[in-house]
Amino acid sequence: MGIDASVSRFSHEHPLPPDSTLLLFTDGLVERRGQDIDTGLDDLAEQAARRATAPPEDLCDALISRSRQVFDDDVALLALRTASDGPAR
Repeated sequence: MGIDASVSRFSHEHPLPPDSTLLLFTDGLVERRGQDIDTGLDDLAEQAARRATAPPEDLCDALISRSRQVFDDDVALLALRTASDGPAR
């Protein structure tokens, strides 16, 4: 994964509210040739917000297929949803 043991590592904690979704992804999901990476990140954030209540598997499927392009790089995407305070679903 390109980890250099001589580089300092920092950790940070940020509590997430119930029913929050955390997306973990590689740069291949948001980088496109000839496009600023911030454009790809903004697009991903917009598309994810539109599908915020979708089940995590459906959210990942939608985000992967949203561009209908061939990816220039490998892509990994994981959606993690925090537990709900309400009844089990």
